[in-house]
Order: sequence, then C-alpha cells, then structure tokens
Amino acid sequence: MRVLIKSSWIVKPDGEVLKEGWVVVENGRISGYYRRPPEGNFQVVENLHGYLYPPFVNSHTHLELSLLSFNPDCFNSFFDWLLWIIGKRELFTEPEILKALERAERELLSCGVAYAGDISSFGVSPEFPFKRLRVTAFREFIGKEFCPEEFTPPVSAHSVYSVSFEALKSIAYDSLKRGYRFQLHLGETEEEQKFVKCQKNLFEERIYPVIGRKRYERVCAENLVDYIKKAGALVSNLIAVHCTNLSEWELDLLTSAGAAVVLCPRSNVHLKVGFPKVEHLLGYEKVALATDGLSSNVNLSVVEELKTVYYSLQGRVSVRELLPLITTSAARVLSIEDYEERALFTFLPSDSPISDPYTALLKGEEFKVLDYTGSL
Repeated sequence: MRVLIKSSWIVKPDGEVLKEGWVVVENGRISGYYRRPPEGNFQVVENLHGYLYPPFVNSHTHLELSLLSFNPDCFNSFFDWLLWIIGKRELFTEPEILKALERAERELLSCGVAYAGDISSFGVSPEFPFKRLRVTAFREFIGKEFCPEEFTPPVSAHSVYSVSFEALKSIAYDSLKRGYRFQLHLGETEEEQKFVKCQKNLFEERIYPVIGRKRYERVCAENLVDYIKKAGALVSNLIAVHCTNLSEWELDLLTSAGAAVVLCPRSNVHLKVGFPKVEHLLGYEKVALATDGLSSNVNLSVVEELKTVYYSLQGRVSVRELLPLITTSAARVLSIEDYEERALFTFLPSDSPISDPYTALLKGEEFKVLDYTGSL
C-alpha cells in the first residue's frame, strides 16, 4: 500500500524542515520526503494541518508504578522519597499494575511518545499487550546473586547500592555474552559517590536498617565510574541513567567507552538531587532525555523535559539542537534499528501562525502518534 502524507510543516529525522512538505509511505516504511507533490498512485492521501515530527522516544520509565500519586512537595529529600517507594512497592497487586500500564500507555501516546524504554520491577510490562506503544522492557534486578537463566533480557541492574558488586559484574558479562543493553541508575545522588568510596552514607545509615540488611561487600573505588569499571560494567552495552552527580571527567569516561546516557532532569529536580550536565553531553550520539516515571514525575512528556532543559540553559542551546535527545539519539540509546524507516510520526495539530516547528514545541499542546505501519 502506498500512502501520501502532506503536512503544513515536517521535521525530518536529520532536523531539516519542510514547509508544506510531503512524505511517501510504502508498505509501512518511509520511502521519501518531498518539497513538491510526488508523482504516482496512492491508496491513501492524508492532508494534515500542523507539525509532523519523528516519533518521540521516552527511553527510561517505570510504567508499572504509574498509579502512584506523586507530589514533589511531599518530600524533603531523595531518601524520604526512597522510603516512600519501598513501602508502596510492597502493596501493589497485579490488577493494579495492569491498570497502571493502561494509564501509562494512554498518557505516553497523548504526549506523542511512540517508543518507551521501561524498567519492569514486577515482570508484568514485558508481557503486557500494549496496543500502540512500542516498549522495550528491561527486567529489573535488585539483590545479591544474579542468575542469568532466570532473566529474559534485556536487564536493568537497579543501582550500585541495591545490587551487589558481583551481581553487577555478572549482569555486565551476561549482556556482552548475549548481546543486549542493560540499564543502571548511576549517580542519581551524591551519596552514591560516598557509598563506592566506602565513606559514611545515607544508604547504609537510613535505608538498609529499614529493609533489614547490611552492605553486600565492601568494594571501594575512587568514584562511581571507577567502581563500575572494576565490575566490568563500563562497556558499550551500558545505559547509564540520571548521571546527575557524576563529574564531567566521569561522563567523558562513559562516552569514551560507548555507553549510552539517559538524563531525567525534572525527576532530579523533584527529588532534590541536582540537575544533569546536559550541555556537556550535547553532540554525543547516544544521549537522551527521559521522564523516569509517575513515581517521581508529574507526567510522562519528554517535550516537558526538553522545555525544562531549554529554559535552564537560558537560550545557549536551541530547541533544534535538543530535539534529537527525544528522537534520533534516544532511538540509538534503545537500539531501535529501523527508527528512521518505520512509518511512525509524532504530530502536533495546529492552525497556529507559528512558522517554526521547533518554537511550536514550546507551546506544550497535546500531541498524537500517527502510525502508518499497518502493512508491515
């Protein structure tokens, strides 16, 4: 089937803008972009009024926790929030988790998100029949002993303070052996740096007594990146999430190793842990913005993350430069190989006189996901 799509404005994956442009879709795949009407016979012709973008990607979420009612003003610190999460997680039932996933899909689609990377704490989202959302679900591991046979990849090692050093080593090795990417919350708080340096830290003082355990091993390192390097986890298969409290030198080590980096600015602000060094990472091919989840954020909009970064940088970086962080670069983070070929789009309907599709993103209206892949 051949489909012809015309839109007031089109943003191509490489950032080029077409005014009154055209897209041709053949058998569910994009065959070309045009400034003038292409010739040929088409079974479907669409005439869209608004802005057509590459499909948005939210590369780090916790969709199973989407029924939580998060209020950032209720927490004075990350550790107050963490204790709240620990208590809440114990109360979820499977029917509630299913409702959470349904809610999350509706919200993500209304935010223009076509692809999501999800951290599955309960093993439900990997098997959930999402209707339109494309989800890469990472099965979360927390604990001391990792058994690869019990986990269908990809995997998420929660963090350096909730996963033993030996388990992190096993997950990194398994990811290389079986060829998948693994996620790791890294440097979300300054206390993680103290943890790996074997200094006094709030994980051992506040969190471990509540959950009834002690530190698994006393492996000490110069910093967080040195710690994961010792575990063999400083590899290109790694997706390091947050990275808020890493130095620029540590970030450079991550990127030099080919690891992907996902930043969650609003979640970091809500939990009072700082703001990521977005500007330092701009231009790296595997860096993305994401929302975390409704357990630490007020919505699942990656455009709101983009806007937060744009205003925080006070105009030093354009919206055009930031857009790849929720489109092409984010797709590379999740290894979506056919991202630029598949006929999926994010659309912002509008009769506005705004003549720039990048400025239009700052208005914050409701988006749609348009899917023309049905014949694939």
